Amino acid sequence: MDKPSDASAFIAIIIAFLGVSDFTAANMSEELALQYWLAAVPVRLLFLFVVTGYVYLFKPGGLLGSATITKASIGEPLQNSLVFAWGFFELAAWFWVFTSVRDERRELLKRRQDKILAEKDTL
Repeated sequence: MDKPSDASAFIAIIIAFLGVSDFTAANMSEELALQYWLAAVPVRLLFLFVVTGYVYLFKPGGLLGSATITKASIGEPLQNSLVFAWGFFELAAWFWVFTSVRDERRELLKRRQDKILAEKDTL
């Protein structure tokens, strides 16, 4: 990572794109933002689970890491403790976000139902 390369520039663009899309979701109305996060968080969780599981299973000394096939794999640079720690903590944080978003959705639906009942009572 000391020298800029095509791959690092592409990764920087992807990270910037994700950051901008997250800021856009922060400026949406509550219902739209909730729908965005309910769609985006499970995808991120799946991706992080696959990356973390891959690193854990195929790292040197891991369950499947002693085979010669893993030595020639394209993901060999990912098989280290730093990537595993990052993936594990991100997975835990995004799971917490997922449970929070689900609770917010439940509260929003309850408020909407209470509002509808209040409107029916006034009629």
